[in-house]
Amino acid sequence: AGRANNLTRAAGVRSLNEGKAAACSQGVALVCGVMAQEKHKGLSGWASWGKGLVGSVSKVVTKAFSESDLEVVNPDEDDGDTTPVKHEEERKHLWQQLSQYVGSDVMSLLSIPTWLMEPFSTLQKMGEITEFMDCLNKANLADDPHVRAAYVAAFACGAYPSIKRTYKPFNPLLGETYELELADGTLYLAEQVSHHPPIAAAHAENENFCYDIVSAPKTKFHGNSIDVFPYGTTRIKLKAHGETYALVPPICRANNLIVGRTWVDAFGDLLVVNITTGEYAALHFTQCGFFGAGRYKVAGSVYSPDNEPKLAIAGKWNEQISYMACDAEGAAKKGAEGTEMWRANGIIKGDHYGFSEYSKLMQTMETAPHKGHGLLPTDSRIRPDIVAMLEGDARASSAKHELEERQRAEKKRRVAENGSWTARWFKPADRHTDADMYEDIKEFEEDVIPWQFTGAYDERKKTISDATPIPNEFAPWQYQ
Repeated sequence: AGRANNLTRAAGVRSLNEGKAAACSQGVALVCGVMAQEKHKGLSGWASWGKGLVGSVSKVVTKAFSESDLEVVNPDEDDGDTTPVKHEEERKHLWQQLSQYVGSDVMSLLSIPTWLMEPFSTLQKMGEITEFMDCLNKANLADDPHVRAAYVAAFACGAYPSIKRTYKPFNPLLGETYELELADGTLYLAEQVSHHPPIAAAHAENENFCYDIVSAPKTKFHGNSIDVFPYGTTRIKLKAHGETYALVPPICRANNLIVGRTWVDAFGDLLVVNITTGEYAALHFTQCGFFGAGRYKVAGSVYSPDNEPKLAIAGKWNEQISYMACDAEGAAKKGAEGTEMWRANGIIKGDHYGFSEYSKLMQTMETAPHKGHGLLPTDSRIRPDIVAMLEGDARASSAKHELEERQRAEKKRRVAENGSWTARWFKPADRHTDADMYEDIKEFEEDVIPWQFTGAYDERKKTISDATPIPNEFAPWQYQ
């Protein structure tokens, strides 16, 4: 109950209900207008009226998508965002494809055209949080348990600076991987372990921490926007203290998919819990209001196991996150000096996709173990369609289609042979029960099958050296 109250307090004043009311009013006005039209036409019987209502609403919605009244104005347009509105004809064609899926999860229903995409896979996108992985080193070295919780919460916020990019990453093929070596030698590995539904698992570990995540997102398509619900499981272990953390992240929304300039927002609550000792952080991501009010804002507190606020956390999810002393209500004390836990690198000026320097490096062999020598032949860096897009080759679209067709053919053969696909570096595990006492976490994770890092990758590393060849062919296939 105390945690629930503190989550509510961290949320502050929200405009969600006002937004729902406005949407409801618009819906009522639309239906009333259709009713008036049908009554004027003199249609008889409720059955006829219902048929007319469905047809008229469909026409009104379809017509609206050719106009600008459904656009949610990009609040950054006056803040240096000069990205043009592109591909109007392609967007209309996309709407023809997507219109039947309003209200649905579209994660794996469609093959997305390459003009909507960036030369990056979803596995690489997952890995962008590693830019802030030093937060976990600092958490492990901190003596104060509340400072440790603050750093883990800051790391969790590090997943969000990259979502400001509006191009979609490539969906990984089944068995695709991504390897990354950090500056301190920490290795990160991600693998696509399921295609339908799309699920990826990742692992990173050093002398300070162990990080494991299973990403199983779901979506809800609204017409001109899409919500992404980042379902999954996360476990972060701090080795010096024997502590394990779990978390529940906020949701993301991409606005103006069909009409207007696309932009992305993150809003809702982030809950990070030390499931070993009970300390927790409750942060609120403010939903962008009119004229950009509150955009990117993050604020909340770190609490003791008995719900007493110990530290305040504040910042912007696209810029920086800090902690500072707090008052009895959990708010930052007036004049309190903050300790900055991370600061994001800005995007490269003039970069077409909005990549940061860190993201750009992630695309190169410079960040692969042994500079790419012995790289897994399943790595996203050597996918033909991503390589083609990086090189500005118009063949990216056909290369993407060829890979998708080959994946379908492999599945067909696997089914015909009564075979099964097996992940190489992760294996299914029993559902986590270590956080069942925390209802928010239990509910968030209950439909997700955890995947466990097997350790086979660590054994393979021992056989790799700078003399091992760099692979030149992308090969995630198990059935040729």
